[in-house]
Amino acid sequence: MSEPLIRSTEPRREWLVRCTDAWCDLAVCSVEVNRGEIGIFGPRGDVFMLNRAEIADFRTALDAAIGQAESDLQAERAGRAADYRI
Repeated sequence: MSEPLIRSTEPRREWLVRCTDAWCDLAVCSVEVNRGEIGIFGPRGDVFMLNRAEIADFRTALDAAIGQAESDLQAERAGRAADYRI
């Protein structure tokens, strides 16, 4: 098979993520990388930048939050299953 003609020659530096704003409206956030820093842009113009150390801390916090959210959902599911057994 021949090599694709349509392809990106540069590494990806921006990701658009669907989110919900403070008013529960659907929105889009942007995560961007520039010169080793990460910028996170909220749907209403809020921006925060993370440098190398802050990126590591953010990753740790996000991983912990994801784990807790998973636990919450599993506990909620188990509670619903218990309700159905009554």
